[in-house]
Amino acid sequence: MRASQLKQILADGAWRQNTGLVVLLGLCPLLAVTNTLINGLALGLATMLTLMVSNLSVSALRGLLRPEIRIPAFVLIIASVVTVIELLMHAYIFTTCSGCWAYSFH
Repeated sequence: MRASQLKQILADGAWRQNTGLVVLLGLCPLLAVTNTLINGLALGLATMLTLMVSNLSVSALRGLLRPEIRIPAFVLIIASVVTVIELLMHAYIFTTCSGCWAYSFH
């Protein structure tokens, strides 16, 4: 194996196709808005609930949707779930959500 090929493989594995890095970057908005442990736990639970509900909804509707409208429908489902969970958090645990300033309707 030549040095240029080895360098390319290393660059792909460390930066371009690194799944762990993508997951970490996906968590950055969640980590950036938490300033207490309670806020972090609330946002972590909200994220977990959002992922579970949206994945279940997408899995249930996958076979019913035509391929042309599948991606827009999935985006609409995920956006709706995020909005509903955020509104529920503001309605029932407002004191905890008031510290999560970046994603609020203030």
